[in-house]
Amino acid sequence: MALLRREQLAGVNLHYRLFPFEYFLKTQQALGIKSVELWAGAPHFLLGCDGYQDCTQVKEQAKRFGLNIPVFSPECVTYPFPLCSGNPEVRRMARDYYANAIRAAARLGAAIVPLSCAGGLKDEDPGEVLRRAEDMLGTLAPIAREEGITLAVETLCPDVSVIVNTLPQLLRLLEAVNSPSVKAAADICAVRTAGETLDQWFGALGDAVVHIHFTDGRPGGRLVWGQGLHPLDDYLQTLDRWGYQGHLGLNLNVRGNWFDPSLVDEARGFVGTEFVPENDWFTPAEADRKNLEAFARYLAD
Repeated sequence: MALLRREQLAGVNLHYRLFPFEYFLKTQQALGIKSVELWAGAPHFLLGCDGYQDCTQVKEQAKRFGLNIPVFSPECVTYPFPLCSGNPEVRRMARDYYANAIRAAARLGAAIVPLSCAGGLKDEDPGEVLRRAEDMLGTLAPIAREEGITLAVETLCPDVSVIVNTLPQLLRLLEAVNSPSVKAAADICAVRTAGETLDQWFGALGDAVVHIHFTDGRPGGRLVWGQGLHPLDDYLQTLDRWGYQGHLGLNLNVRGNWFDPSLVDEARGFVGTEFVPENDWFTPAEADRKNLEAFARYLAD
C-alpha cells in the first residue's frame, strides 16, 4: 500500500555526529534516501551567531550522493543559543544565530527551518517565557519571508521546554506571531506525550503543518520504528487521509557504542531491559536501516 513518496523521508545526521559528514551521506545513499534534514552541528555544518560555513560546498557534496537538503535544522536545545533565554546577551546572540540559520537554509536550497521554544527556566513565569518566544519569532519572520523560508515551530516534551508543550499552546503562539512565514512542525513523540492525535493537529492547523519528526517512542525517546508504543501505521494512514505532502524527518536518538560494532553485539543481551533502550546498541547506519525496513511497505517506489 503506497502512502509515501521516497522523497518525503528525510534522513537526519544528528546521530552521526561522531562520524564524518560524507559517511552520513554515503549511508543515506546506500539506504535509498533522497532527502536530508540537515542538523546544523559541527563537524557536519558550522553555524554560529557570527556566521556559517560555505553552503555551496555542502550542497554540492550532498548532490554528489543524489541527495537534496529541503530541511535545515539549527540546534535549538543543547547548544548555547536557545530561542527563549532570559539573558539579554544570549537573546541577542540567539537572534543572530537563527537569522544565520535562515540565510544558510536558503543557500542550501532548503525551504523549512524547524524551531523549538527552549531556553525558559522552571522558576520563571511561563507567560514571560512565551512573550520572549513571540518576540523572537516576530523578529525572525521578516527575515524568513525575505529568504523564502518557512519557520516550522514544534511542540516539545515538558522535560525539554517549559512552554509550548501542547497543540493549544502552539496555536496561541502562532496566532500571536501572525506571520505566513511561521507555521507548525509536529514531533510525534511530543504529540503523543501530550495525549494528542495527528487528526487533532491537522484538524486545527490543516496545511500549516509543514514538517513532521516521525519516530517511535515510549512515548519519548525518538526510537526506531517498532521499539516504541506509537501507532505509526495508523499515523501514516492519517497523513495520507489529510493529503500531507511534506517531509518526515527521521531524527533518531542513537547513543552508546558508535565506533566498535563488537560492543554492539556484546550488548544485545541487555536489549529490551527497562534500563537500556535498544537504540543505545545500534550503530547509526544500523538504526537507519532497521527504521527504513518498516517504511518500505508504504513507499510508492
